[in-house]
Amino acid sequence: MRFLHTADIHLGYQQYNSADRFDDFARAFLRVVDRAVQEKVDFFLLAGDLFEKRTVDPLAMRQAVAGLQQLHDVGIPVIAVEGNHERAHYHDQYSWLEFLDGIGLITLLDPRIKDGKLYLDPYAPEGGGAFIDLPGGVRVYGLRYYGASTDKALALFQQALSELPGPRPAYSILLTHAGLEGILPRFNGAVSRQALEPLREHINYVGLGHIHKPYQVDDWIYNPGSLETWAIDEAEWADRGYYLVDVATHSPLAHEAQLIASPRRPFVRLRVSVDGCDTPEAVYAAISARLCELPAHFSEPPVADLSLEGSLAFDRMALDLGQIEGMVKGAIAPLLVRLHNNTLPIDVAVNPLRGATRSELEAQVISELIGRDMRFRAHADEWAEVAIALKQKAALGASPAEILDYLRDAQARLAGMDK
Repeated sequence: MRFLHTADIHLGYQQYNSADRFDDFARAFLRVVDRAVQEKVDFFLLAGDLFEKRTVDPLAMRQAVAGLQQLHDVGIPVIAVEGNHERAHYHDQYSWLEFLDGIGLITLLDPRIKDGKLYLDPYAPEGGGAFIDLPGGVRVYGLRYYGASTDKALALFQQALSELPGPRPAYSILLTHAGLEGILPRFNGAVSRQALEPLREHINYVGLGHIHKPYQVDDWIYNPGSLETWAIDEAEWADRGYYLVDVATHSPLAHEAQLIASPRRPFVRLRVSVDGCDTPEAVYAAISARLCELPAHFSEPPVADLSLEGSLAFDRMALDLGQIEGMVKGAIAPLLVRLHNNTLPIDVAVNPLRGATRSELEAQVISELIGRDMRFRAHADEWAEVAIALKQKAALGASPAEILDYLRDAQARLAGMDK
């Protein structure tokens, strides 16, 4: 028997408000569907987050139905659990996964929990259930997303398993939308390994979702990761996609799982330090040098993400962000450019002179602030005098033309001092 395990498809995600990225998530899903049909899998596991959000975009629903209908038409059942992105807002509401279950395109598994007890009822089309038996002696159990309560839900699940009557299936799968502790730092609501360990005597394959980074543990716990790049941090992770699993109940291992990388739109993430750049032109040169390090060609237009970091030696407003975006577009012809100016501004702290008069303090503060910009540091005192003179002229009612003439003369005079 062969099955396919996927998760975190996130149909309907219009990332960065891009219609192309909306379509990218659909393409990734339909590629997996095509692979499932090509490999003639016996069933298709979906470990949560088929959709990006609870309120599903009509076009996203159309994309989902197209893929699910293709699997239905060739007799491949889709077995799913709800993730955190697609659960109904309230327990008494009908979710979109329940709708897909209701029209026969998926089998949605979810046990009943009542009065602190979990019930493992077999799935029925009209009433749902916690597990489904498939030909070949395979049973799939499902647990929806429980977040911080996952450890408690697993304890109830283990107790229900131990009390379940009848012979054990030849091969059992637990499908749930939960992340494992220790995979990502500062990831809240992850399940502990201790909570899963008691299930070993009952479960042959633990199929997870929720964390977008792929991982597997002890040839028992499997998480395929997201099909597409859902967040910029994911662009640097290893290949991820879906598991193609061959089951042989007569072998000691019982299964062989192969992680298949899903083709994704390329992401280019650049970090450029501005430390030591005395002028905007020096920053542009640093960006150009980084762009020259990139490949000459990409499989398709990438998403470019450029971050400027460090401390500037001049006013942040002097950087032409439009020019920087144009440089990126000219170098790699991206789908879109995301530009982040994370540079630190010039320090505005000033140490006042003791016993100075008001006018002396004013001149000192202006001179120090101007001196923080490397372009004006050599003549900071002179530029401070110009600034104070401009303020006085404006206060005395000088015309704009007179002020502009004075500024031009001062600029020419100070520029001549450097020659």
